[in-house]
Amino acid sequence: MLAEQLEAQEILLDLTIAPFEPLTPGNGQNIGEKKEKLANAIKERLSKDNLERLRDQLAGRLVGITVVFLLWKGSPSITNTRPVKDLDNLLKIVFDVLRNHPQGLGIIEEDSYIGEVYATKQLVNKEEDEGYRIIIEEHHDPEMLSTLKQYYSKTPA
Repeated sequence: MLAEQLEAQEILLDLTIAPFEPLTPGNGQNIGEKKEKLANAIKERLSKDNLERLRDQLAGRLVGITVVFLLWKGSPSITNTRPVKDLDNLLKIVFDVLRNHPQGLGIIEEDSYIGEVYATKQLVNKEEDEGYRIIIEEHHDPEMLSTLKQYYSKTPA
């Protein structure tokens, strides 16, 4: 079973968004604006056709997501808290924007369709290099996919 899951995965999206300061929910204020800002940055870098193709391609499929958070390390003259952002908070906004959600792009069905995650923070020297690299691949786990489809078929819309 594990060997089947580890077979070569098809990269469906490899997108770099920079310059762009990676966002966290923070204290909960303006979270909708933050999601909209990231969604708009993604839309600027993907054509409408590519976005529609991704939605169609990923409908009802499990995905693996790799997110590299490129965080500006600042300079000695500037107090910078970007490198200390928590990874789980950084991921929250990304997941909400990618899924079928009021401020989301509808690229993935639900968070539960994310079967694998790899996330890392990397420091960058220049503020203009700050941003995200988001890679989405199909994640192969037939049993999990079957379980999710069965669950969502019983859940009222």
